[in-house]
Amino acid sequence: MAEGPLARAIRAKLDAALQPTHLQVLDESPRHGGPPGAESHFAVVVVSERFAGLPPLQRHRLVHAALDTELAGPLHALAIVARTPQQWQQDPHVPPRPPCLGGSKQEHPGGGERGAPRDQ
Repeated sequence: MAEGPLARAIRAKLDAALQPTHLQVLDESPRHGGPPGAESHFAVVVVSERFAGLPPLQRHRLVHAALDTELAGPLHALAIVARTPQQWQQDPHVPPRPPCLGGSKQEHPGGGERGAPRDQ
């Protein structure tokens, strides 16, 4: 399947900012019930030397900084796997993401967000 314009923008910006040795940009929008061609939910696998010595939170911040415009607009959700080339060589497995459960807190029993404590 051909990449859409948002997927191409994500790929180009991550390439420019992080010079990855491996990059996957996966459009997961169809799994989330949006209209065809929505390009709203993505997962990325980024392998870069720029991540060396950084904890996961700092790695994710680098990815977010590269995609700040997209995250402020059409990009609704982004799953990130950020590894160094050495980590990727040792374990190229990408953990599966959980299925989409909907996005509205009104859809969840108890009226609150999942995992949030309820008043007793």
